[in-house]
Amino acid sequence: MRAENAGRGLARRPGFLLSRVGTSVQAGFKNVLAVCQLRPLHFLVLTALRESGVSSQQELCRSLGVDSGNMVDLIDWLEELLYVKRSRDRTDRRRYALTITEDGRAALDQIMSSVEEFDSKFLAALTAKEQRQLADLLAKLYAGTPEARGEGFIGTTPPVTY
Repeated sequence: MRAENAGRGLARRPGFLLSRVGTSVQAGFKNVLAVCQLRPLHFLVLTALRESGVSSQQELCRSLGVDSGNMVDLIDWLEELLYVKRSRDRTDRRRYALTITEDGRAALDQIMSSVEEFDSKFLAALTAKEQRQLADLLAKLYAGTPEARGEGFIGTTPPVTY
């Protein structure tokens, strides 16, 4: 079997194609965020804080599925950029209350605009109808994942052995 024939066979396998497209999208998304000195989890935290208004670190860990040690590092960096403010919770002094700052909102608006531009370029080969269909199909696939069901993330449970 020649290598080019193997590649053609893989090009018809949805899982393989999703993996390759996902890798490309992930790389582009990371490049968009790097302009603002952020990584995808920073983006996730900022988005969650904008939606929630105020949250504790533990609430964010639970709702976003982020390890508490990792969350501290993420918040430290966002605080250093002046995108997030961390203060003691008035009702429970053991907790930190996190809020997104005006600088954080402005940065997130800029990022959202850049992400939309990236998405438009990446999806340019598809018609508007195909883009909507793709989004619907991907949402359907995502709904069946452990992450979407609130059961953790793929790779966080021990692998099945045979």
